[in-house]
Amino acid sequence: MYEGFHILSFLLGLPLGLVITGFILYFSWKKGKKERRFDERYVKIHQQARSISWLVTTITILIAWTIVIIIEKPGLAFFMITAIWVVHMFSYLIGAIIATSKNE
Repeated sequence: MYEGFHILSFLLGLPLGLVITGFILYFSWKKGKKERRFDERYVKIHQQARSISWLVTTITILIAWTIVIIIEKPGLAFFMITAIWVVHMFSYLIGAIIATSKNE
């Protein structure tokens, strides 16, 4: 199943890729700040995009949860999707608390 897969290459390449991505994101963010790309309109657009994305993710998790219950019966997949659902909703709770405290 893992023929030709070198775990050492993966373990070295993954962190290196994450570091390179981090540098690229940092410097593009820094340049964007200098050029004033991140104004109020940018913030509003991305808040709406995150809201839509969160709703789509919620619906997708519920559909996957239903399919797993029907096809697999409660097993490992059911409990993994349940854990994802709990983390998803808990992150929403934390986000709502933070947003409420900032807007009081």
